[in-house]
Amino acid sequence: MAKRVRRKKGAAKAAIPTYENSPIKESRPDTRPALIALLLVVLLIGSGLYLTSIIEEAPEVSYGVNATLLTDMHNAEPGASTDFIVIVRNIGSITDTFQIGVKSNDGGFNIEIEEGYQTVTVGKDERVPIIVNVETSSSASGLLYAYLEVRSTNDITKSSDVKLNVNTDYDFGNQTVTGNSVEVHYAGILASNAKLFDSSMEYIWDNYMHRKDGVSEGNRHTDTLPADNIGCDGEGYPSENCKGSRGMIKGFDNKMVGMYEGQHLAIRIPAKDAYGETGAHDLAGQDLIFEIEMVAIS
Repeated sequence: MAKRVRRKKGAAKAAIPTYENSPIKESRPDTRPALIALLLVVLLIGSGLYLTSIIEEAPEVSYGVNATLLTDMHNAEPGASTDFIVIVRNIGSITDTFQIGVKSNDGGFNIEIEEGYQTVTVGKDERVPIIVNVETSSSASGLLYAYLEVRSTNDITKSSDVKLNVNTDYDFGNQTVTGNSVEVHYAGILASNAKLFDSSMEYIWDNYMHRKDGVSEGNRHTDTLPADNIGCDGEGYPSENCKGSRGMIKGFDNKMVGMYEGQHLAIRIPAKDAYGETGAHDLAGQDLIFEIEMVAIS
């Protein structure tokens, strides 16, 4: 007779593996903050390099001035006057403002810088011409001189001097009046940039090289310029000495009236009194500056 086998209670059943298709959950760190931080670092480094390149590429600012005279030796009798033309050139790297003043005055002159031009603003490598009147004392004698100083207002260590030489052992000749015919020497420059456009002065042709486009040695001429009926608007007007109308531009012509033989004077002429504010002439619309030497009344 078979014996009944009695199972023990409480015995654990063997685990039956299951192969469910369920995803494996993984625990990974959040990398977004690190990526944002890295991006910020890259941006900061890039910005720093850009700013450094700007600083390195920025041009160095420099200041400088060079002052010269159109002509540097004049005759003037005691108690009379003469005009010099000072050319102020900006040799710095940017636009600058310059002050013009008397540095020394051993000649005891009365010196007047053209009104409105005691201080001038000049662009880089540009020039500005300025008229300076020098009056000698009644007791002057011999070769006398004074120095003008042109100084940068942005760097007061940058300045340039010019020497005004005046021979006072000299007697002027006769004084011109309206209606005279005269002979003069002259030099004409553009008021805007001091470029020479014409001259009959040999000294200018030999020494002044800042010339208007198209002006060359082929334009050189040194004969005196004749001018008839100076100061005249027509026959008999404004003086009975007038035998006809002036032959020169108005501003130039008017300056010759009252000059003495042997005297140097200068004049700034607005376009309307020169070759007109508009027109076909290549100097139309240009303000001009002339230095005039009265050679003779003919």
